[in-house]
Amino acid sequence: MDRVGLIGLGNVGSGFAKMLIQAGYSLTVLDKDRSKTEAAVERGTRPAEMPREVAEQSDVVLLSLPGSAAVEEVMEGTDGLLGAMREGQLVVDTGTSHPDTDIRCERLCAERGAGFIDAPITGRAKGWIMMVGGTEESFERGREVLTHLSYKLKHVGTIGSGQILKLMNQMTLAGQWAVWAEVIEFGRRGGLDPQLLRGYLEFPVDESLFGDDFSGAGTLALHYKDLGYVLDLAHRSGAAIPVTDVVHEAFKATNAFGRRDWRQTGIVTYWRRLNERT
Repeated sequence: MDRVGLIGLGNVGSGFAKMLIQAGYSLTVLDKDRSKTEAAVERGTRPAEMPREVAEQSDVVLLSLPGSAAVEEVMEGTDGLLGAMREGQLVVDTGTSHPDTDIRCERLCAERGAGFIDAPITGRAKGWIMMVGGTEESFERGREVLTHLSYKLKHVGTIGSGQILKLMNQMTLAGQWAVWAEVIEFGRRGGLDPQLLRGYLEFPVDESLFGDDFSGAGTLALHYKDLGYVLDLAHRSGAAIPVTDVVHEAFKATNAFGRRDWRQTGIVTYWRRLNERT
């Protein structure tokens, strides 16, 4: 059984740690927040002080990080993973990063005889769906570990492909929340109870869009970051994305005036401001 390293113990990473421990893996962990590392150690993991240590003690290294900047720092920074990578190892980026980041990281790992795949996740009622980009060989190298983390796992293409599919997922969800927010505030402005959308018309509208509590691990800021990747890729490829462009502006404004811990449904406050409701 592979020795596994895990860098990043946020909401997703801490969940990964629990699943891997339950599956019987020897696990080395690292997080900038020492209290999170200590909590994982109490559950049976080994701590590391720097990314290099994680590489030295692991066969497969999972990254559960908030985006490209963090991935690049962990891979290439002082005492980063690359300084200790060896032949046969595999690094897995399970966060949402710019595809260019993972393409570069795969090349740097290959120079050392190691593999790198992008395997971002999206949550559904049953658990995590994981979409993987990389070589077939690297996908098979990581399949056993990744199977313990997701109820659906698919190799979707070359390196960066997993990230592109994840960004498609993010575009879809962002647009959905934006439409719900607009419709809800349209109904309020017309003097109608917008809860009828859920209770009577049976649309699966997120309950928090009707209220004022949007707390939820800062996922709004992360989704805003993801839409920025989308706009960059669309600009380069020439893809026309006028709807996502408008939705991105709503996320941008909400990210600027909202709270750091808000989840995505906080964008309803953008429409409330437009309609002079605070």
